[in-house]
Amino acid sequence: MAIFAKGIARGVVLSVALAVFVLVPPEMLGQGPDICLWKHLFRLTACPACGSTRALAAFFHGRFSDALAFNRNVIVTAPCLLGLLGWDTLLLLRRILCCVKIR
Repeated sequence: MAIFAKGIARGVVLSVALAVFVLVPPEMLGQGPDICLWKHLFRLTACPACGSTRALAAFFHGRFSDALAFNRNVIVTAPCLLGLLGWDTLLLLRRILCCVKIR
């Protein structure tokens, strides 16, 4: 959380992530190199998060069965991503409305 306290708004980061998941198809994400740290550091064949990026992309493309096939954690991660973005938007709107006073 320290990176967000130094000026990078979490809402901006979440919005960019959501935009990537909406714009980039999951097939394109699967074509890149395997950058899973768990696999490389611990020599695992699969980790609990493997396929999460493709699962989120499939979820936000409306392909829910594909999303579940990539990683079942999408049931938790997608709503959490949307919830955090919604919460940050609500806080921003409150801050804006509190600063604007009708005289």
